[in-house]
Amino acid sequence: MKINQIQIEVKPFEESIKETAKVFRDISKGKAVKKIERIVFEDVKTLRSILTPARVELMHVIRVRNPESIYELAKMTNRKWRAVANDIEILNTAGLVELDKREEPKEIIKPSVSFSKINIGVSI
Repeated sequence: MKINQIQIEVKPFEESIKETAKVFRDISKGKAVKKIERIVFEDVKTLRSILTPARVELMHVIRVRNPESIYELAKMTNRKWRAVANDIEILNTAGLVELDKREEPKEIIKPSVSFSKINIGVSI
């Protein structure tokens, strides 16, 4: 699914749990709940460890140049395949990059990014 932007938030775990509990209460009462595309990190340090300049560049190249594989992405960015594959795995785990694995005629993993903008909000 293509979306224009994704929301990234930094907020304490306890705050996230309270928000999740409220959503569950609203659902159990039959109230409509608005779906929000977002990723939440517990602290800025974690966010910074995930969104490094090199990984942001990878997401940009994926969105703009649409590589057919991680190998092709590594060539486009002039980086070693293993380093790019590790970064893509981290971005995929964080929910920022999607991977489409094809087996035929040989295994190819195509990365994709479904948004063009990241909005970051930090609770203080």
